[in-house]
Amino acid sequence: MKSPKFITAAVMVIIIGIWLFSGIYTLRSGEEAVILRFGKHTGTVSKAGLNWRVPFPVDEVIKVNVSEVKRIEFGFETIREGNSAQNANYKEVPGKSQMLTGDENMVNVETAIQYKVTNTEDFLFNVDDQTGTLRIAAESAIRRAIASHTLDEVLTDNKFGIQQEIKDDLQQICDSYKIGIGIIAVQLQDVNPPAEVDAAFKDVANAREDKNSLINEAESYKNEVIPKARGSAAEMVNKAIAYKERRIAEAKGDVANFIQILEKYQLGKDVTRTRMYLETLEEILPGVEKYILDEKGNTLKFLPLDGSALNKDDKR
Repeated sequence: MKSPKFITAAVMVIIIGIWLFSGIYTLRSGEEAVILRFGKHTGTVSKAGLNWRVPFPVDEVIKVNVSEVKRIEFGFETIREGNSAQNANYKEVPGKSQMLTGDENMVNVETAIQYKVTNTEDFLFNVDDQTGTLRIAAESAIRRAIASHTLDEVLTDNKFGIQQEIKDDLQQICDSYKIGIGIIAVQLQDVNPPAEVDAAFKDVANAREDKNSLINEAESYKNEVIPKARGSAAEMVNKAIAYKERRIAEAKGDVANFIQILEKYQLGKDVTRTRMYLETLEEILPGVEKYILDEKGNTLKFLPLDGSALNKDDKR
């Protein structure tokens, strides 16, 4: 028979083996394990798979999923997540979504914030209630951003800019608190006026749509009229240029004609002067019988000025 000492040793070996085996733990992909030895942080393990630590009560393992994107909601609560088979189901949370804008209007703002853990040690040890702290900081950032903008900006004009402003502000708060959280996205899910003034806001929205419609009509009219006006202006300019060129050509022709007359005049001044005088008389008094008198008042019979004789003279 085996001695009691042998049996006791075997039992002790089995117990120690079981105790050591209990120190094995599994770490999934995207998880980190914080090791506490007698309550003091000794290290962080990020290697996925089987790992070992000194079994309880020496070491304690706290696992944190650093790849999971978490979500907090303001003004509404998700009852059922949506999928390909069914739509998501939400319910309102009264009182949390009502906020004051910069132009002193009340508005209901439903907001969703996505975040994940970026520093495991800070997340576990710097703040006691991480989610509660983040929720308070997020609500403060949302209300501060809404209060810094007008109602129109919150409803439509600057919605994306406000989301980015909230995200940057909230991330700055998390960094100052060192809670190890990174803000992934901020989404203004639904922004609408309170039910008491909903009808008035609908009238304002309709007026804004009418304004945009009139602006579009004016732009269309402008795009139609301006090209026509430019075409007419170009046509007038082209006509003016053509008129200028024609007048210049006519003036050059008149100058050339005058130069030719001047040359003939210089060759025979008396003859040319007399000819020009007679031609001018013919232009001024067409179809009238004319007589030329000499200095004594006698008619010059050798130079009849009837039309036929003058035309024959011109032909010669």
